[in-house]
Amino acid sequence: MTDAPLFTPTDADEDRHPVRTDEGPFWGESWYLDWADADGGAGGYVRLGLYPNQGVAWWWIALVGRDRPTLLTVEHAMPCPDGMDALSVHTDDVDYELTTLEPYRRFRVTGRAPAVVLPDPAEAYHGLRGDRVTVELDLVWESRAEVFPYPITTRYEISAWVRGTVTVDGVTTTVDCEGQRDHSWGVRDWWLIPHNWTSGRFADGSYVHGSRSLVPGVELFAVGYTVDPDGALTPAGRVETDVDIDDEQNPTTARQHIGGVDFTTEPVAHAPVLLVSPEGKVARFSRSMCTYTRSDGVAGAGWTEYNWPQ
Repeated sequence: MTDAPLFTPTDADEDRHPVRTDEGPFWGESWYLDWADADGGAGGYVRLGLYPNQGVAWWWIALVGRDRPTLLTVEHAMPCPDGMDALSVHTDDVDYELTTLEPYRRFRVTGRAPAVVLPDPAEAYHGLRGDRVTVELDLVWESRAEVFPYPITTRYEISAWVRGTVTVDGVTTTVDCEGQRDHSWGVRDWWLIPHNWTSGRFADGSYVHGSRSLVPGVELFAVGYTVDPDGALTPAGRVETDVDIDDEQNPTTARQHIGGVDFTTEPVAHAPVLLVSPEGKVARFSRSMCTYTRSDGVAGAGWTEYNWPQ
């Protein structure tokens, strides 16, 4: 689908938006950012979700890598910060701060939180039990393509390069790799529609991004883009995924098509989250760092996610 964008992004859209109290508890706003080494050796993601009509904020940090345990922070009862320009919270155990350094070009995330060590990432669905470590982040997303506003909702995506540091229990490593970031606001009911979201970069410098619904027999949405090595962005007229999953509903492999790009997806590490609604509904949100192989043999890396309402 290549319909016109639903809105035209302005610099102000990098910040918070007026709360829609008339749209119920699932009106929210989120900032989502990830990174992945080209070989799948290490990567991670963060997500800040604000739910002002519930008075809470969600703060996630995930760190993964090939042959490494998953480190996962899932905080679903943080206080929702007040004020249109408030994108930070500081407590005894958790803090985060999101900062637009240059609209649509450079975005910084700093944060600190305890994380659970999960040798088996599927334990994220079964209680998040494990040893505890402290994770600290200082990362900057530098855009590698123009902003892409969705044609179906108030949301935009930006392909990026990520630089900075990740520190686990005082041990610091450097990040210098591809990534993706998005910003979304509106009603987002995680327990309603299954979907797939995928992004990544190939070794020739090109990027892909796609998102689609996974309701059998019905295409509710399918949207995405490709970016050529020179940075030119082209909306995708076709976004498809055919995925195999394991008993925990995490992907094992997938065959995907975004725009004119066909590729296979091989998850390297999983960092899923169990989502429970205020009414007790459950969704398994499976997010995985992956390596990709394009039909012409060019390799890539990035992240894919599947949301599975139960």
